[in-house]
Amino acid sequence: MFTYEYAEPTDQMRLSEILDLDTGIPIEPRTFLSRDLAVVMQDRNEMAGRYKRNPEQPWLVCQLCGGAVMLVRKKDRRFHFRHHTDEEGTRGCPISTRGEFSADQINKMKYNAAKESLAHLRLKGIIRDSLIADSTCGEPQVEKVWRGMPVAERATWRKPDVQVERVGQRLAFEVQLSTTFLTEIVGRREFYRANGGAIIWVFEGFDPAQTRTAEEDIFYLNNLNAFVVNDDTLRRSIDAKRMALDCWYAIPHRKGKMIANEWVMEKVFLDQLTIDPDRQLVYFHDYQSHRARLEEELDVNNLRQAFHDFWIEYGASDTPDAKVAWTSICDRMKEVLPDVRLPESYFWEDPFHGVVSIILSARYGRPIGYRLQRLIEVTNVVFNSYKAYLLPFGWTLDAFDHNAALQEQDRKGTWAKRRKEIRHGIESRDEAYRWDQQYDRLFAFLVPEINEQLARVREW
Repeated sequence: MFTYEYAEPTDQMRLSEILDLDTGIPIEPRTFLSRDLAVVMQDRNEMAGRYKRNPEQPWLVCQLCGGAVMLVRKKDRRFHFRHHTDEEGTRGCPISTRGEFSADQINKMKYNAAKESLAHLRLKGIIRDSLIADSTCGEPQVEKVWRGMPVAERATWRKPDVQVERVGQRLAFEVQLSTTFLTEIVGRREFYRANGGAIIWVFEGFDPAQTRTAEEDIFYLNNLNAFVVNDDTLRRSIDAKRMALDCWYAIPHRKGKMIANEWVMEKVFLDQLTIDPDRQLVYFHDYQSHRARLEEELDVNNLRQAFHDFWIEYGASDTPDAKVAWTSICDRMKEVLPDVRLPESYFWEDPFHGVVSIILSARYGRPIGYRLQRLIEVTNVVFNSYKAYLLPFGWTLDAFDHNAALQEQDRKGTWAKRRKEIRHGIESRDEAYRWDQQYDRLFAFLVPEINEQLARVREW
């Protein structure tokens, strides 16, 4: 099952003047709230987490009063900014979003009520019994205070649903049913992070097509992994003597210029999970690393197309507009592929201009970067001036099936004779045909279809 969701802002936002303290630059709320839902949800939790760790150093603040802000998600699944509940009404801001009860107070009331439900008690029992069956775990404790912080700070102590020690690692299991309580989620994450433990949120059931905000606040922050326990997982735990869970996780896939998530469910065991207390992540599939690779590919692909488009439009000329566009390409290249260095001038740098022009001409099957009419004319340029790059030129012709078109254009048979001469020169290690590898990284970027050939090490 694939999902792709954008976040959306509410139609009206009372609080719209927002400053990013990390950069000192105001943000545009509607742009900030109209991104990939996973990114907005993660930023929502980041705002709450940073305030929890240090209220004196928030991330986003109200420009009018300087107070920390938080993201609120409405029932229609849209977002808006409001003052943080701890600071609402304390700074004399002309814009007030205070209600009769703070969001924190409401969430605590809902959270405490949910912990008394029969469903909650049943799931705690399943977790406890699954841990008892696991031979690698110590004795599980239900609703016991998590010790570790100084007695003077007992007001901040936590009482997880179930806790256990496994091979030297302390784990806290928390059951999540249906209540939205972002402040509780963030508070517990920060508590266990500070005390060397890891929190595992457990669901009664999970449907990626119908997720609630309370669930999203958890799994978007947990590498898009969600864990479920039930009677079946308990039976598997007892049979295998390993705690069993059902894990729903997302696999990112490129869909054009977007990334969509494919949700799958896998039956897993506790000992198969990666536990990272520092980042408060417990996961089976590393979504973040997978997505980062795809985003890097998307950045590279977009940049590659921009480079191709630039060369097709400006490669054969040197104009003021072209210089501005080239500067933009160079800046993006430094950010996305810093190992591929580009010259300050694309037009006057030799052999750079010719190297790019012959490769892209071979790529598109027509002259690119030259005021020529046919591809056969480019072969004359390559043979006369760029023998050191004949190998990647030939590989690119092969990769895009342009040899037949060249043969048709080669009415005098000149290119056919030269191909034989080139082949003999390379086989006999003629210095005139020595492969110049200084642009291999550039070729790999411009024409990834020849990467396999480029990767082969050749001794001359």
